[in-house]
Amino acid sequence: MRKGSGPLPLSDHGAILHALEAGTAPMGLADILHALGFPLSLKAQLRAVLHEMALAGTLATLPPGRLKAITGLPEMVRVTVAHLRSDGCAYAHQSHTPDTSILLVSGLSDGTFLLPGDEVLVRLRPCTARNRLREGRPIRLLSRQIKSFPAHLTACCLQDDTTCLATFESCDGRIDLSITVTVPQDNAFFTALKPGVIALLDAAPPQAGKNAPFAMTRILGNCDAPGMAATLSILTHTLPENFTPESEAQAHLASQRPAALETAGRRDLRDLPLVTIDDETAQDFDDAIWAEETAEGFHLVIAIADVSHYVPEGSVLDQEARIRGNSVYLPGHVLPMLPESLSAGACSLKPHEDRLCVYVDLTLNADGQCVSGHLGRALMRSAARLTYRQVQAELDGHDDAAFSLAKLPPALLSTLAKAAAALRQEAVSRGERSENTHAPDAYSIEFDQVGYPVAFTPRPQGLAEDIVARFMIAANRFVADFMRQNSVQGMFRGHAAPKAGQQGRRVPAYYSPVAALHHGLALPAYAHFTSPIRRYADLVTHRAVIATLESTSLPYPSEDDTAAESGLQKMQILHALAGHLHFTERRAASATLACQNRLAALFLRPLCGHAMTAYVTGTTRSAVTLTLTKTGTPSLLFRSALPDDSGLYDDSHTTHAPQRSEATLQPGCMLSVVLRATNPARGTLTLAADSHAR
Repeated sequence: MRKGSGPLPLSDHGAILHALEAGTAPMGLADILHALGFPLSLKAQLRAVLHEMALAGTLATLPPGRLKAITGLPEMVRVTVAHLRSDGCAYAHQSHTPDTSILLVSGLSDGTFLLPGDEVLVRLRPCTARNRLREGRPIRLLSRQIKSFPAHLTACCLQDDTTCLATFESCDGRIDLSITVTVPQDNAFFTALKPGVIALLDAAPPQAGKNAPFAMTRILGNCDAPGMAATLSILTHTLPENFTPESEAQAHLASQRPAALETAGRRDLRDLPLVTIDDETAQDFDDAIWAEETAEGFHLVIAIADVSHYVPEGSVLDQEARIRGNSVYLPGHVLPMLPESLSAGACSLKPHEDRLCVYVDLTLNADGQCVSGHLGRALMRSAARLTYRQVQAELDGHDDAAFSLAKLPPALLSTLAKAAAALRQEAVSRGERSENTHAPDAYSIEFDQVGYPVAFTPRPQGLAEDIVARFMIAANRFVADFMRQNSVQGMFRGHAAPKAGQQGRRVPAYYSPVAALHHGLALPAYAHFTSPIRRYADLVTHRAVIATLESTSLPYPSEDDTAAESGLQKMQILHALAGHLHFTERRAASATLACQNRLAALFLRPLCGHAMTAYVTGTTRSAVTLTLTKTGTPSLLFRSALPDDSGLYDDSHTTHAPQRSEATLQPGCMLSVVLRATNPARGTLTLAADSHAR
């Protein structure tokens, strides 16, 4: 802006915002005026303008700490609604601090009903005490993620001769409200109103002086209907389901190009007996592996589907994949990141079919350390599609009629196992932390022909699974080192060490455009590279690595101003993308766990009243968190149901064997509980302490 001594252009909020966004250091009144070229005498006028901008929510888009504390300026923030309490109050969090809750002390003034996922402009109340929950008053709804949500009918009674009063409970665990809907007798849904039915509810537009009523827009079926668990998880997590016709057409067209014709600049690996090893139900084969013993150690080749060849950056297909962030594997249902013509077709490394790939060629010594390696693009042909069960049976020496090694080198699987053992030993020597966790997908769920769950079986983590894991870690590690050594702008995978007092707690890994320590793997840099069919971060890494190999773009910004500006913009884009991918990753994990919990609640319903075994995972102020060993389902046991340590309130304990008291319930210990009730619509269980446990 041109310097001058005239009055501050109060209407030019954009110039002020640009000045605040241009720098990186915190700015106060004097800093802003200096950047705009105005005298310090205009501080009062600038303060008034900033007050207007704060109330309008304009300043809420600035990074934390960019604006210095200014007396009298309202603290306005953009928050995302995370949870609705039974009393109607909402908890929210800022996007950059998702672990910090803000209590919204009121609703919106126009009566608009807040829902989880809504982005709201909030005026924070002054912080009165350290570690106290911040409170805020909603000012304006900025965006809405969902308009309808599923709820199950808990009660229904006739209000008069023409209307029925239906009480619903949301299937979304983030909404604890009891919702009442008035349904006229002439409504098409009237006859379907029976306890357990699932309906889509929509908050009607607000009316002056009235709370926002709810209306049924669709009946989905009963809570125990086949496929309902997946449907509810998709709806409550707003997972993208269908691809646009444009992206489907683009994927179909790309899949029609024969891979054998794309040989220019590619190494021919078709004579190498690469094999895929996956679950029995897998359709998208990202990776294939091969190994041979050498005089010094091992020679490994890891081939990864060349998805970047089929998905041009910035295309409609790419935009859809970016929105999804990853494939979501619900029990019995898959939401792929790419259309099926690519994910289970042209990109999938199917046996005996030519496929485009990106390979990592590694030479290891006998101790599993990488001596040398290189990567590039290639053409491959998988020699066999193997399953974990088949490989494990072969390694254990068991006969498996469904498995034939006739066309594979006799020593291939044993060599893969030896190479994996060497890689495992190297990981132990460098300090890799093995996590004994009970992941949501650690149970395999079997369905009957109708679609009901009939068995929950713990997934074995045997040698076959470890072979694949070790080879993938080796490839990801090599690619991360390549990116760091060549200053490649891409997507890294970091994992912070637990803070003091947090030992034993799971610390989530994260994506970052900057190389960072991976504490769990004890590596200075790590990246996701081996699953580009199902993870967008891997596709980003592929593009960055291939561009560097083929010298089609500059790595980190050079001394040239134009390149430096372009590099900075790309870094900002990658930072935003990392945040988005972190969100989609957590969303997918949450949806998968929710679906499994709903299926477990349905599976366990006939066992209400029976005693079961659970292990303690942690404690809260009011309850002990448990996980059932039968299904892997998490639940709560309230402290009031636990035996009293002092014995003051229990005069019968002398006639019974001592029970595990609250004080002895440490994470990992086993406990007998009684299943009181299940809720398949929400995927929750009601447990009680087993008074007969000895």
